[in-house]
Amino acid sequence: MVEITNTDNISKIVGEVDIATAKAFENAIMELLETEDLIVLDMTDMEYIDSTGIGILMNLKKNILNDNQNVVLYRPKRSILKLFQLTGIDQIYKIEK
Repeated sequence: MVEITNTDNISKIVGEVDIATAKAFENAIMELLETEDLIVLDMTDMEYIDSTGIGILMNLKKNILNDNQNVVLYRPKRSILKLFQLTGIDQIYKIEK
């Protein structure tokens, strides 16, 4: 289960991003992209992300973001940060610890 709330340019993610919840994750990000140039994905309370969620982040950077838009991954848990490092997400997004 995942709960996503958008406020201003911040998308707070609570729970797990997996194949069952990935569409909600992607939709929340896309909603912010329509109006914001800086998007903060608050991952403080995100417990888990699988390859589906990683794929969304990769595709977002490759295909959707324009030159004026930025996404910040804010305070991912240590286990998620390690996954971002293994997959190279930390090389394409700013991560605030």
